[in-house]
Amino acid sequence: MTDLVDRLVPEELWTLFRRVVPPTEVIRPQGGGRRRAGDRECLAAVIFVATSGCTWR
Repeated sequence: MTDLVDRLVPEELWTLFRRVVPPTEVIRPQGGGRRRAGDRECLAAVIFVATSGCTWR
């Protein structure tokens, strides 16, 4: 999976993305909930859907 993410979001693109999108703070006062998905993985998913033409679920 990491190979796919690295291929879809190369380091140069990731650096540009981090310049325009601020880092997210995860605040869980009660300590529950699902683990947050990584920003780079989410960006890779968006790029995959946009370039492959598959439907978004």
